[in-house]
Order: sequence, then C-alpha cells, then structure tokens
Amino acid sequence: MPVRRLLLTTTLLVTPLVSDCANVSGSTAAGDDAARVTRRTVEDVFLLTGELAAVRSQELTVPRLDSGRAQLKWLIEDGAEVEAGETVAEIDNTQVAQALEDRRLRLAQAQIQIDGRESSLGAEASQRRFDVERTQTEAEKARIEAAVPVELRSRKEWHEKQQALRKAETDARKAQLAMRAFEDSSKADIEVMRIARDKADREVRVAEESLQQLSLVAPKKGIAILGRSQQEDRALQVADNVWPGMRVVSIPDLDAMEVIAFLPEVDDGRVAVGQEVRVFLETDLARSFKGKVEKVASVAQDARYAGGFRVHVSLEETDPEVMRPGLSARVEVVRRVFKDALLVPRKALVRKGAEFQVRQSDGSSKAIRVAACLPLECVVETGLSEGDRVALR
Repeated sequence: MPVRRLLLTTTLLVTPLVSDCANVSGSTAAGDDAARVTRRTVEDVFLLTGELAAVRSQELTVPRLDSGRAQLKWLIEDGAEVEAGETVAEIDNTQVAQALEDRRLRLAQAQIQIDGRESSLGAEASQRRFDVERTQTEAEKARIEAAVPVELRSRKEWHEKQQALRKAETDARKAQLAMRAFEDSSKADIEVMRIARDKADREVRVAEESLQQLSLVAPKKGIAILGRSQQEDRALQVADNVWPGMRVVSIPDLDAMEVIAFLPEVDDGRVAVGQEVRVFLETDLARSFKGKVEKVASVAQDARYAGGFRVHVSLEETDPEVMRPGLSARVEVVRRVFKDALLVPRKALVRKGAEFQVRQSDGSSKAIRVAACLPLECVVETGLSEGDRVALR
C-alpha cells in the first residue's frame, strides 16, 4: 500500500495515548456524519527547518594584528563564484602600515646602536691590548733586573728589584684579566643588542607578512561564503570590525554537504540521533534527499540568534549543481512508521476517563485501545476492524 506522509509542525507530535485525541462526553446525535475504519501505512513525521552547510571548507581568517582588530575595507559578494588566486576580501591596512614603519625605524636604530657600540668597544679593546703589552714589557724588564745575583748588588737594591718584579708581574696579570673580562662583557653586550635587533627584524617581517595577508585570496575555485558578524546575526559587511583568527570568507567543498537545523526548546527530546529524514530544498520541493540525524546538541543555542538545539543531518547524496551552503531546507524526521495500521478519524474518538471510545453506527459505544494519534487520525491497536463504521463528533 502507498505510504501516506502526515506532517507535524514543531508544536504537534505523535505520542502514545495523547490526551488531546478527544475529550468529549455525551452522545452523538442521530444524523451526524460517519466514517469507516481504514488500513494503510502511515508515518509519524516531525518537521524541522534548517539550511545547507558544507561538511568541509577552507577558511580565510584575519591574520595576526598588533592593534588587535581592524576593519573590513572590501568584500566580495556572498555566494559569488571565485577562481583560484582571486582576491575575496581586503582588510584596512592603515594601522599595519604605520606599525611596519615604526618597526623598520626600530630595526634601523638597533643596527646603528650595534655599529656604534662595536666601534667604541674596538677603540677600548685597542687601549686594553696596549695596556697588556705595556705591563708585559715592564714585567720582562723587571725580570731582567731581578735576575742579577745578590753578590753583584747591595742587598737593599736586590730586594727592591725583587719587589719591583713581583709588582710588574701582578700588574701584567691584572691587565690580562681585565682584558679577558672586557672581551667577555663586550661580547655579552653585543649579543644582547643583536638579540634586540633580531627581534626587531622578526617584527618587521611579521608586519610585512601581515600587510600582504590583509588581502585574502581564494586558495581554489569555488563559491565564497562570507563569515558571520559576532555582534549581529548577519553576514559580514564592509566597515565591520574583525579580530585575528576570525573567519571572513570560506570556500566550501560542495561535494560533501549536511543540513543544520534547530529544534525548539519546547520540543526537546522529540528528535533523536539515528532517525531517518527526508530533506527538501526550497529551490526544488518536488525532489527529496535521504539522510539521517547525526547529532543533537545537548545545550540550546542563544535565542538571540538561532535559538534551540542544533541538529546535524547527514545526507546520503550531494548534488553540487543545486546545493549551496545557506540554502533553506525542510527536514522531515521520520520518527515512526506504522505499517498496515488501522486508522480512525480523531473526530470519532470520545474519551471516558482513562480510555477511549467510539460510537458505532447503531448508536452503541465501544471501548478501543489507541497506539498513537496523528493530526487527523489515530492508530488503533484493538477494538475495531477494517471497514467498521464509526460516528463522527
């Protein structure tokens, strides 16, 4: 038998023995319409709305900025087709250009400081080498004088020469130690200054790269999807503020698509992972795509944007010719299928306490057991047979 799809809005759901199937007391007046109990296959379908999204995409983000933020200077049209290497967005480079000039100035100053320090240290090193040579020469002279035997001099003069030798050798050692200490300290000073210069050089290169990266270029052929504003639920626009790492444009892979829908908070629990779905695109409602619920968020999203629980729906097939990210889609979640089910109109049911009854054509009431109710019909488990006639309220 053909399958009849009965769509439920997000405020209607099939549940066993729902209380709103009927709640009427009293008799059915003679002459009221009657209906027959039918048998066919029906579905419990829950309706969601969402939009297509790419499973994978290459994202173009804002590069690192010294100022922490910048403004969009130019943007390509949302959804426009682009070629590889084509510029899709430009970020205002005024602050980056100013920062680059400041960094270049600091780099030049650092190099000038190194050159000046090396010159002064060179002159000081020459003086210290001269002092070492002088003290060594004086020590050698004192060594020759002290080498004269005591028999050839007076004892007083000999002692004076010995003391002069010890002083000259001490001065020579001091000069050598001072020379080594000067060399070590000079090397450390120059190294510190070179580190500062290298840091300034790296900052210049980073600023130059940032300046080049402020023009975002498409890495491949595809369509350009603009990022979303962090202050408002809309696509980015020229003059919007952007921050480092923020997505400006993405180039989606159209060969792998999914549907992102939102389940209202009041309907929490009515859609579950693994349920089969049918997806209809707003551009072609006559064609459906099979899919499955892959994920239902456990936390509802901020209602200021798209409130509700985010639902990810995978698709068995993707058609790049008709599918585009952001395209609205209707999602029919098939919660249950009642095969070869007995169906009775909801208007024929009367609730008596905890049970349901129908009024037969002869005017008598009969208790029945209902499995579930659809918007217009209820599925009967026991109490009726196909072809039975029941009165409508």
